[in-house]
Amino acid sequence: MNDYKEYYDSSKGEETMAGKQLEPGSIWDHLDTDGDGIITDSEMSRAKEIAEFEHRRKMQDNEDKKEDQIRAMAWFALWGMLLYPFTILVTSVLGYEQASELVANIAPTYFVAIAGLVAAFFGAQAYTKGKTDTKDVKK
Repeated sequence: MNDYKEYYDSSKGEETMAGKQLEPGSIWDHLDTDGDGIITDSEMSRAKEIAEFEHRRKMQDNEDKKEDQIRAMAWFALWGMLLYPFTILVTSVLGYEQASELVANIAPTYFVAIAGLVAAFFGAQAYTKGKTDTKDVKK
């Protein structure tokens, strides 16, 4: 079966190609915006633009969610750094000297690891912002 129906346009005196005619109940019905049962190039183009826009929007939403999770992780790490000395103090005050000593012995490793995590977060943010600003200037 031919996808396109040829017809003769008597006003222009030439043979032309019509748009794709849909079967009743076709899965492509949503592309036929004017409801004439034929999908034209402009309708296909519009559908492609809409699909690309939706894809960009979903990708941006995913990127926003990822950044929110990274930000939450950084805040959690910062709060952990602030509360760690308090944990040592509390275990010491409650008389758990051995626990206090163990927690204090782990502190240097913990602080270096968390500081690296937070530094990586801020570094990535600065790098990303720098790339975005550079793209804006080039446009």
